[in-house]
Amino acid sequence: MRNLIIYVSPNVEEKLLYKHGIELAELKDALKYGNPRFFKQEGKIYKAITHHLRYITIIFEYNKPTANIITAYPSSESQIKRYNKK
Repeated sequence: MRNLIIYVSPNVEEKLLYKHGIELAELKDALKYGNPRFFKQEGKIYKAITHHLRYITIIFEYNKPTANIITAYPSSESQIKRYNKK
């Protein structure tokens, strides 16, 4: 999933910034340079746990090659352990 086209709607971008403290540039950098681990959820929904400047969990819908971001938030301790396990 290295060649992702990342789409974030204006509403989601606002939520990420004000609710979770994640800027769009940080999100994109984390997916590009953070060595993300991808986990399939249901249907076309995926979870990515990544670490660039900090650990971030990203939930998105994948319609090849576009990742439509649903939400992103700082990773919990259990998610960080899962990331470091693989």
